[in-house]
Amino acid sequence: MSHLGWIDAPRASLAQWQELTRFAAAVRRDGLTHVVVCGMGGSSLAPQVLAASFGATSLTALDSTDPAAVLAIERAGIGDAVFVVSSKSGTTVETLAFYHYFTARARPEQFVAITEPGTSLETLARERGIRAVFPHPVDVGGRYAALTVVGMVPAALIGVDGRTLLERAQAVQPDRAKALGARLAAAVQARRDKLVLRPPPRIARLADWVEQLVAESTGKNGRGVVPIVDDPASERRPDALECSEFSPDPLDLGAEFVRWQYATWELCDRLGIDAFDQPDVEEAKRLARAELAAGPGGAQPAASLSTMSPDALRRAARPGDYLAILAYLPPRPDVTARLEQLRAIWGRALGCVTTLGFGPRYLHSTGQLHKGGPNTGLFLVLTADDAADAAVPELGITFGRLKTAQARGDIRALLARGRRVAHVHLTGPEDVSALATL
Repeated sequence: MSHLGWIDAPRASLAQWQELTRFAAAVRRDGLTHVVVCGMGGSSLAPQVLAASFGATSLTALDSTDPAAVLAIERAGIGDAVFVVSSKSGTTVETLAFYHYFTARARPEQFVAITEPGTSLETLARERGIRAVFPHPVDVGGRYAALTVVGMVPAALIGVDGRTLLERAQAVQPDRAKALGARLAAAVQARRDKLVLRPPPRIARLADWVEQLVAESTGKNGRGVVPIVDDPASERRPDALECSEFSPDPLDLGAEFVRWQYATWELCDRLGIDAFDQPDVEEAKRLARAELAAGPGGAQPAASLSTMSPDALRRAARPGDYLAILAYLPPRPDVTARLEQLRAIWGRALGCVTTLGFGPRYLHSTGQLHKGGPNTGLFLVLTADDAADAAVPELGITFGRLKTAQARGDIRALLARGRRVAHVHLTGPEDVSALATL
């Protein structure tokens, strides 16, 4: 199967744009003014970038199985929400859990599904009579789907000028975009395999989308590029390449998506890597399923795994390493601030670049790089007791159990690949600050 459908996505979506704007207008006429995107990785990142860049506070992305994240959506009120349930395969466990939870609490006309034709999600959605099902192109991988219905349905719902955005995307010159990929490949071959992303403030969240695209596309066969988002360090490092070549205009985001897709394709080609697969992602999923299959007592967050202590992890650092903080914690601003402070302190102490990812969302972003890329990562996995949990209808699990199983499954996958991993279980998210003194 071809994976190059993204090349034609701007043209195809432009042809569909009038239909999408009519659909969005009908949704708003029915009083559904808050958009909740339920998806992981490529299904949620592009909508988040568009909403943040255009200042659309009416969109929320749910891409965390932390019970606090799910309950926060419900407590904010869902009577005026339209849920965009997005999964290319139709089998993404997190997305299905979100779908089952909220269909038990909202009306069928509040739901829109985006999935490939013939998936179990499409069948379920049609059986339950939800508002609409939009087909995900079969020849476009999830992280390359920003300008398909994955990004453009939410864009229409929040009132983005999609026509202009798509027209500008069509104007990208592939050769110039591939030249960026060639420069990145040359840097990697010169041992500068850390890519510090510094987009202008208004489109700052574009870095999250580029992170997934580059990390999941390149991190294979012991090779890869480590994207750095929101770098707390100001000094330049010999193993890092800084990139600040971005248009500040949100209406150029479509062009940026296309430019980086071509650049990543060229980068992978020059590194001898398939840009369109993610072979090491499934192992963490398999191990998470095994944790869940062990029953309610089988996925205890604090149960012993053969990981390092935080002190031992710090002592294991080598030149050219990077630190990845992987936090299975509520993705709230206050928790993020504590983690960013921890990230800065550890980065200075270790003298290396750092990344921060919330679990399980990073499994659909940088998780491939962690396991399939170079063995230069120091992985600090953080879990904590949940203040409250929530049962997932029809799946026989809770969100807390699912999150714990995903954390433990990924730790096992990292250890199986000889990665250096420390796991710390906290009483609560606020205890993160204590790790700064270790």
